[in-house]
Amino acid sequence: MPKCCGARSCNCTVTAGTGTTVNGDGSASNPYIISADVATPTPTPLGVTDTTTVDLTLTGTGTAGDPYDVSAAVVLDPAPPAGGTNLLQEGPDGLYVECADVRTCFSAGDGAAYDPATGEISARVSADAGNTTVIGGDGGLYTPATSTAVQATDTPSVDVTVSGTGTAGDPYDVSAAVRLDPTPPSGGANLIEEGPDGLYVECSDVRTCFSAGDGAAYDPATGEISARISADAGNAVVFGTDGGLYAPTGGGGGSTVVQAGDTPTANNTVTGTGSAADPYIVSTDVIVDPAPPAGGTNLLQSGPDGLYVECADVRTCFSAGDGAAYDPATGEISARVSADAGNTTVIGTDGGLYTPAGTTALEAADTPTVDVTVTGTGSAADPYQVAAAVILDPTPPGGGTNLIEEGPDGLYVECADVRTCFSAGDGAAYTAGTGEIEARLSADAGNQVVFGADGGLFVPPDAPLEIGCGLQGDGTAATPLAAFPIAGSQPWTDDWDCDPVANSTLKCDPSSGALWTPPEHTSAAVTLQQNHPLGTPTINVTAGFILVDSNAWSQGTYTADTLSACRGVSFSTRFTGHVELSWPANAQWELGYAVQINGGALGTRVMHGVYVNGPARRERYTFGVSQAAVLPPHTGYTVRVWPVVRVIAGSVTFQQWITDTDLIAMTR
Repeated sequence: MPKCCGARSCNCTVTAGTGTTVNGDGSASNPYIISADVATPTPTPLGVTDTTTVDLTLTGTGTAGDPYDVSAAVVLDPAPPAGGTNLLQEGPDGLYVECADVRTCFSAGDGAAYDPATGEISARVSADAGNTTVIGGDGGLYTPATSTAVQATDTPSVDVTVSGTGTAGDPYDVSAAVRLDPTPPSGGANLIEEGPDGLYVECSDVRTCFSAGDGAAYDPATGEISARISADAGNAVVFGTDGGLYAPTGGGGGSTVVQAGDTPTANNTVTGTGSAADPYIVSTDVIVDPAPPAGGTNLLQSGPDGLYVECADVRTCFSAGDGAAYDPATGEISARVSADAGNTTVIGTDGGLYTPAGTTALEAADTPTVDVTVTGTGSAADPYQVAAAVILDPTPPGGGTNLIEEGPDGLYVECADVRTCFSAGDGAAYTAGTGEIEARLSADAGNQVVFGADGGLFVPPDAPLEIGCGLQGDGTAATPLAAFPIAGSQPWTDDWDCDPVANSTLKCDPSSGALWTPPEHTSAAVTLQQNHPLGTPTINVTAGFILVDSNAWSQGTYTADTLSACRGVSFSTRFTGHVELSWPANAQWELGYAVQINGGALGTRVMHGVYVNGPARRERYTFGVSQAAVLPPHTGYTVRVWPVVRVIAGSVTFQQWITDTDLIAMTR
């Protein structure tokens, strides 16, 4: 620019942007004069940058009468990464974390009780029947030497017996005996028997299940089934030399017919033609049920030598529950000792369950934030002592120093600790001892910024170039002066969906060059009165709230985009009912409105009622119900109400019901 200033016009070009004016031709006698619509000296631009932990706020315009005011607030994370509640809180005197906050972080698991109101952690003794563990006279857990309890639980097929007292001299003895049903469901005798070597079913037992019918002979002592020849006169059937049934040709006056008759337990088969060369052969197979009625597997099996039930079959009927072990290969039932850490119950030298006296074990389990310590032996003279200390991270993940400290009265964070977290960058000065933040003036030659008499930043009027409100740039070709409008700090897209170019209301006055914005908000209000055409209906006792008249409704509606095509809208409705009604003596009732929002379900809002007996009356009441909503752009909203009544006793006659409807809509 200095080279352009001479006797002739400057060949540099200076162009006015929006909101600025350029006068002169750039010569020494008529230099360029750039002006904007500002009435006061332009303050030095100053901005603030927030961090994730500090929220900086800048107020003021930077003038002597309205200096910049920079304030900082520590940011407390409302949703910590782990999903819990931030325990660090802000009070009128600073940040703090109290015991009441920390206590909500803990809860009690199995065997423990925890009071978050006091922070007291204690053991929780089970209320199950038979528990012998109690709180001792010294406050410790106490279990008598004979505290182990063993009890037997029978099943329909096994009878379990426990004897002994559980001591080393008289250990518990658990035995089990299979139960045999003395009266089976079908009314017969149980074929399964118990011997010194186990359960058994023999042929002699099964043979009693059969008997001989017509044409058959049966010997239950041997199990032999044979044909029985009739002794009637004229019978030609005899036993042949080979033991088969034989009838001479023509004997008996006709051919012999033999048929097999089955039963649920026997399958009879007849082969042969009945001739001497091919006699009838009758055979019988016992039927073993493949799907017993109870749904299990039939233990009775058929082998080449007859029916049988073995121990291996019976053993599959049993299984082990809690505290028991069962070997189906041998049929052995034994107690099962838990493998949980700390269990002191073992199998004694005599094979019984043994728990030594004083078996209570207590150990500390730390967490990343609490160090738990257990001292003492758990005896009456030296009880367990449980202590907990909050763990402060000496090397936080960010690599800095943990600001939370521990004093004799608890955890704390003070201003002196927080102040070390800040430092001054370009254009700022910071005193960590006091926490004071101030502007730092450059010592470079030609700097026009100084501190004014009131301590604010001040640029003398003879500064080479002043940039007023609404302008940006330094007047060079790279960054020419241009208008820089901004309204507060709200992003355009926060609750508007309109295009900033098409819908911006920022204007430039061509006569003054000033930037201005016309009114942006629109509102509307209306009040409607509706006299519902009820007639004078009388309503007797109802089961609940009912509509006085389904056609007697009032409605408040906001139609989408009525006030603005791009702004959200705050819409509120109020329905005021003026009701005149009469009722006989001792009537009881309730009045209200049934409210429907956007065509949804009806919800009753009770407004007035009479609940005690009294004389006949005729009264007028006034009451109202409101509904409000904040709507995004292009969204409508409808609220409809009906008069409703619930008659508890007697009856109610409506003389008149008038509803005043107030509607208010305002763009956001």
